[in-house]
Order: sequence, then C-alpha cells, then structure tokens
Amino acid sequence: MPYLLLALGLILGIFAMYRFFLRAEVREIKALVLAVFIITICVALFVLAVTGRLPAAIAAVAALSPFVIGWFTKRRRRTAYDKQVGDTGKPMDAQEARRVLGVDENASEIEIKEAYKKLMKKVHPDQEGSQWMAEKLNEAKDLLLKK
Repeated sequence: MPYLLLALGLILGIFAMYRFFLRAEVREIKALVLAVFIITICVALFVLAVTGRLPAAIAAVAALSPFVIGWFTKRRRRTAYDKQVGDTGKPMDAQEARRVLGVDENASEIEIKEAYKKLMKKVHPDQEGSQWMAEKLNEAKDLLLKK
C-alpha cells in the first residue's frame, strides 16, 4: 500500500510539473530551478552536519562560495544596468538605443560607431562582460544605423 501511494504521488507530481512547464515563462522556470538547487544544497549540508560530517559540510560551503558570489555579482550588475537603461523586455526604440550608446539625437553614423566600439570593449563577453549587454549594444547600433 505505501508503494502504491508513493507511485500515485509521483504520477501527480510529474503531471503538475508538466502543467507548470506548459504555462510557465522562462524566468519562472529559472526561479524554480534555482529554488530546487538551493533547497537541495541546504538539505545536503544539513544531512552532513547531523551525521557528524561537519568538516565536509564546511568544505562544501567553501567550495561552492565562489560560484554563489559570482552568480550574485552578475545578477547585481545586470539589475543595475537594467535600471540605468530601463529594460522592459519590449523591443528597443530609437530613444532607448541612443541612451544605450550614449549619443544624442543628431549623432552621425561615425559617432554611433565610435560609441559602439568604446562600449563594446568594456562589455564584450571576452572581456568578462555580459552576453546580454553585448546583445543590447548590437541591437542599439543596428537600430540606429538601420541595418
């Protein structure tokens, strides 16, 4: 009987996850994956601590800390950039493109290209920048140059 209840619960859980993934947006799925990851890590650390392997739990926390710090740093940078640029998820318009590149309304093609190159050197993924920021710069340049 317990196995039957376990199987029924598993089937219902899989069905609920299926329905969730059908209706969920990408950010909701990312949040779910992050929550499951964090809960799994916390449970594993708790089990290690309770079973008398506290040094192993501390070593696991120390090993994971650079990844967690890096993730929070990237998230903070992106949030700060979103606030500065005003990212709403909508297609970029000409006014936003000029704000992204830091040029005025009467900027020539040469000024746009120079501003693009200057900013791209700072935010390019090869220079430890963000792929998302590079895409925004490319989108702004293409929009202003009508490509």
